[in-house]
Amino acid sequence: MKASDFPPVQKSLQRAEGIQSFLEWKSDTSLPPLHFAHANGFNGMTYRHLLAPLADRFHIRAWDARGHGATSLSADPATQTSWYRYADDLIVLLEQFAEEAGGPVLLAGHSMGGATSILAAAERPDLVRGIILLDPVMIRRHQGRMLRLMTKVGLRLGPQDLAAGAQKRRSVFPDRQTMVESYRGRGIFRTWPEAFLLDYVEGGTRSLPSGEVELACAPAWEAANFRGHNHDIFAGLAKLNVPLTLIYAGIGSTCRGNAPFLIGEQDKRATLLRIGTGTHFLPVEYPDIVRREIVALYDRILGLEEKVAA
Repeated sequence: MKASDFPPVQKSLQRAEGIQSFLEWKSDTSLPPLHFAHANGFNGMTYRHLLAPLADRFHIRAWDARGHGATSLSADPATQTSWYRYADDLIVLLEQFAEEAGGPVLLAGHSMGGATSILAAAERPDLVRGIILLDPVMIRRHQGRMLRLMTKVGLRLGPQDLAAGAQKRRSVFPDRQTMVESYRGRGIFRTWPEAFLLDYVEGGTRSLPSGEVELACAPAWEAANFRGHNHDIFAGLAKLNVPLTLIYAGIGSTCRGNAPFLIGEQDKRATLLRIGTGTHFLPVEYPDIVRREIVALYDRILGLEEKVAA
């Protein structure tokens, strides 16, 4: 049987403050390592149907970031002012992954996961072979300060609307089926295929003693991530010296302004793909395109490495 025929296995890395959970697809560990980082409020399982067909080509891991999924690392919303903590967490995981794989890791990340991948790669370029950015959140530091000020005075705009909405999310449901039915075709899930929605609920909930289920990512933590932009994503981008691919949305993208241009300037041969009919949730809307570009970036990396070796 092929690796893609097997479901992912939940694994964990023990750390001093708890466990770092991740999914791993059964595969030949000699395959090139690929790590996937999810969006704020999501989890690794959400992207199962995106990643599973790639398991014959890559050794894949998809984490549950701090405060998400089955990861138990501390997640106090009062302390969440930036995404550097996520970058530090990712570096810990990549150190282990790269050691086991015998070399640096190809990174892919959606939204917050894309930004986190940039920050981690900027800090530890030795661990990273290339990055696929899927509508990454690219907000300048001064804009983050402005958004925090707007919150204090009661104004809402852009990410602050997202934060306010996240804060009000219902967190407890009678069961997972009720949760699925409440989400199906509504809000951010309007364009989601059923399989992705089911995986989101499976990977993003935990059972309570009462028999009910609750979101593993607390609404207050999700909101804190939307508000906590005291990190400099563009300074991180400027440090990168690895092949890049950007896929960004034509509708409601979080990769705005001159961010695509700057990504292209950082890697002159980067693929910059705008999906005009795609929303911020393009990995679940256009998984075939995302998979194609992941493979294309890896093939480009191989070509570059062969030229260097020659």
